[in-house]
Amino acid sequence: MEKGITIYPGLDNTPEENLQLLEQAAKCGIHRVFLALMLPYANLLRAKQEMRRLLSFARKLHMDIIAALTPDIMCAFHISHLRLEAFRLMGIHTLYLKNFLPEDLAELSRNPYGIHIQFSASRMTMNDLRVLLHEHPNLRQLEAIHSGYDREGTGMSEENLIRRTVMLHRSGIRVSALLPSSRRRSPFHAGIPSLEMHRHMPVDLACRHYAAIGMDSIFFADSMPSSEELHALGDLSSREIGLRAQFITRDALQQQLLRHSFTAHIDEARDAVRAMEGNDIIAGTGKRILPENTVERHVGDITIDNETCTGFMGEVQIIKRSSPASSRTNVAARIREEEAFLINYVIPGKKFRFLFS
Repeated sequence: MEKGITIYPGLDNTPEENLQLLEQAAKCGIHRVFLALMLPYANLLRAKQEMRRLLSFARKLHMDIIAALTPDIMCAFHISHLRLEAFRLMGIHTLYLKNFLPEDLAELSRNPYGIHIQFSASRMTMNDLRVLLHEHPNLRQLEAIHSGYDREGTGMSEENLIRRTVMLHRSGIRVSALLPSSRRRSPFHAGIPSLEMHRHMPVDLACRHYAAIGMDSIFFADSMPSSEELHALGDLSSREIGLRAQFITRDALQQQLLRHSFTAHIDEARDAVRAMEGNDIIAGTGKRILPENTVERHVGDITIDNETCTGFMGEVQIIKRSSPASSRTNVAARIREEEAFLINYVIPGKKFRFLFS
């Protein structure tokens, strides 16, 4: 998974703040930067002056530079036609092209300069995609990004974003999405998420949600993410789903078990996510799990089978469907209520772990 930030020359931040943001992002392991000129809100003269410094500094940090190019921007910079070799000489690796036909996107993707062509994943219809693929694009130099929505209530639904992401993934096209942050961009100052549900969600949770969905790149879309937010994205792992939870048990053995990384069983159960590793982990300790808190199980509970469950001692489950109490099963922890929706992404074969404070 790749990670990025967005910079708006000539808008909210000073040139020094933007350079500082580039440096902080690079230190956090974030190596993509999306340069977006927000016409008509940005100061065009200041933006043009700032752009050269930004490009130079981003190159020194070995960042993957993405430049947004729209008809308005082409007009402002007196660009009559695309000369991709010129962008390559500027150190730009990717061009985000808005309002270009699928045929043009396909042709541009076949360029010999290694320039990647990026388009809006949110606006690509199935018919547009058919036309694009019919024109034989270079899929290695083609990618999509879900749009950001800076007005309350206009962001995408989870279902719509997933449907479009799957459609593009099946065609071999990598897909990115946008996150809001605490310092929000002009003119609406409402955050710029791709998903409406992320607008007021903690960044750490929104990051883990995108990782669970399987996004190829995640970008901050607002002007100045905080240091904590940059670290949350930089530290994000795409190898496993993280679910914040709280212990119910005080037993050290059960707590130790739940701090391991797990894999969801291939043969999916109706009522629970079953971890593959729990039995073997406990068997390796030579210790026993005693019955404790053998109460009714609710959605989001994390259970461990105790010694009375012959052959299954140590099995860890996440409850997906409420079940009656069983003397053989301990309720050891619980996934935080606001994170319970992530359980739906723990599909067969998926790695996951619990995050305890």
